[in-house]
Amino acid sequence: MSFSQFVIRNTLRNKHLYMAYFLSTLFSVMVFFTFTVFAFHPALGDGLNKNARMGMLAAAIIIYGFAFFFVLYSMDVFIQSRKKEFGLLMIQGMSPKQLKKMIFIENLVIGFFATIIGSFAGIGFSQVILWLSNKLMHVNFGFYFPTKALLLTVISFAILFLAISFFIQFRLPKLSLQELLKAGDLGKGTIKSSRIKTFLALLLIGVGYAVALLVKGMLVPMVMIPVIFLVVAGTRFLFNQLSVSIIEKLKKKQTIFWKKTNMVVFSDLAFRMKDNARSFFLVSIISTVAFAAIGTLYGFQNMILNGMKQIPYEFEITGKAEDTASIKKNFTQLLADKGIQVDEGELTTYTNADQVDFIKESDYNRLAELLKKPIIQTKSKAVQLLPMIALSGSEEGTIKEVNLSDDVSLPVGQSEKTNVVSAYGTTLVVPDETNLQGLETRVTTVWEPKNVSYEELVSVGKFQEKNMPFMAKSYSQQMITDEYAPILFVGIFIGIVFFVSAGSFLYFRLYSDMDVDVEKFKMIYKMGLAKKELKKMIYQQVGILFFTPIIVSVIHGAVALTAMYHMFNQGMQLAGWQVLGVFVLIQLVYYLIARVFYFKKIYRLVRA
Repeated sequence: MSFSQFVIRNTLRNKHLYMAYFLSTLFSVMVFFTFTVFAFHPALGDGLNKNARMGMLAAAIIIYGFAFFFVLYSMDVFIQSRKKEFGLLMIQGMSPKQLKKMIFIENLVIGFFATIIGSFAGIGFSQVILWLSNKLMHVNFGFYFPTKALLLTVISFAILFLAISFFIQFRLPKLSLQELLKAGDLGKGTIKSSRIKTFLALLLIGVGYAVALLVKGMLVPMVMIPVIFLVVAGTRFLFNQLSVSIIEKLKKKQTIFWKKTNMVVFSDLAFRMKDNARSFFLVSIISTVAFAAIGTLYGFQNMILNGMKQIPYEFEITGKAEDTASIKKNFTQLLADKGIQVDEGELTTYTNADQVDFIKESDYNRLAELLKKPIIQTKSKAVQLLPMIALSGSEEGTIKEVNLSDDVSLPVGQSEKTNVVSAYGTTLVVPDETNLQGLETRVTTVWEPKNVSYEELVSVGKFQEKNMPFMAKSYSQQMITDEYAPILFVGIFIGIVFFVSAGSFLYFRLYSDMDVDVEKFKMIYKMGLAKKELKKMIYQQVGILFFTPIIVSVIHGAVALTAMYHMFNQGMQLAGWQVLGVFVLIQLVYYLIARVFYFKKIYRLVRA
């Protein structure tokens, strides 16, 4: 039997030892393949503009880079857990050079099967995603056989596993034979946290949060990079220093440490936090990226659609009377041909040199009555109109007086929020007797249909395509939804990929520590530990592992989304909380499933 045959047979016959690493690599392949299915999909590719295509390319590179580091770190954890096995092999006469060669061949074998199986699994998974996109988002991509995606995935991961197989040789434990054989049997000693780094964790995250929450408007993009740097650095110190410091202080409180089974849970919790600091850091940052990506895309869509909903009329045309006369005539004829009854209204807007808009009281009230909205009584003073939803720059603040001409001014009595007219700049309702001659005028004509379905409104609204001054609300909303849906879908998919990857990473990390847990719980079980108490301790342990980085990432995500909304002078929107809530729910379900499987595995080995 040759050396290569020995390694391959050893790998295949000890599948349970390699399963966690194999599944993590298979998952990475499946994720990348599924994304490339969308990237090369004919329907999606033809429907995206140049910027969206660049975004797809950037996302593919990010996912591939993430897959590289995910597989590399999984392999590193796998190797570090095999120290005793390496010691036994070296006793049998294996040289360090042969050990490196064995790792190289093992990784290629696992990579080969993970790439093949992951690609086929990706075909099925991608079709499920396509079906869900059609049912939930009405994005109909259709089925096609992803030849390009399959070829790219195989080539990309062949290169990836070759590179990892080369680099991982330098991560082999540099220990003596005696230290390798005693790995896992030696105590971990004591652990100490740095007060300076603990303080830095609080300082960096605190400053980053403060800047993100206090800055508003277009300053938000300018401070984004510094804030990200501060929070990322602070998060690193939070997991490997601050968390250890908190645990050590809790252990000193006898009322907590000596309560029921807390002693067992806290006994090596500081070491676990220190060992898992890098995992927690990666998971929290990855999850924050997922929250921010999906929350931003979903939030932007909601803001745009909510802004469209504030447009008061279904059909509207604005411009100079002579320019819009033929369009109004053609649209009125279209309504008559389709038998659609409407309420029609007209409004004249006067604009001075300072770009202040004036509307006469009677014109405004006619439209208000058409919409069944409150009318305005000026009482010889101007009334400033404010939009119902004020985006950045759409509300310039209330004024006290306005100039009609060089020697004539009009006091502003009050301000009113309105959705009777679109008030994006300074807009005033003035008494009818106000002299507005000499000002630039434009006429707005509006139509409100009676008892017409949404589909009919969209159909009639297509009139907007060839008549630029004309605006149809339902048709515009549908166009925004249709154009935004593919990009939103890709963004949501990337976010879900990152989040599920983070959960899978925690799950595989949990199994890498299983041997240590089994030995610990086996000794306690022999001393009379009840099954109920064992279950409670394992559930607590798994809960800490799963929710520590997620809680941090949810807070990071909430701050990031709040900062994003501050660009538009708005607070955290419902869309942002919905995204965070859905991800927390996914993680909760993930935890409930993982803890059951992990407990059954541990309990069976403890009783063996």
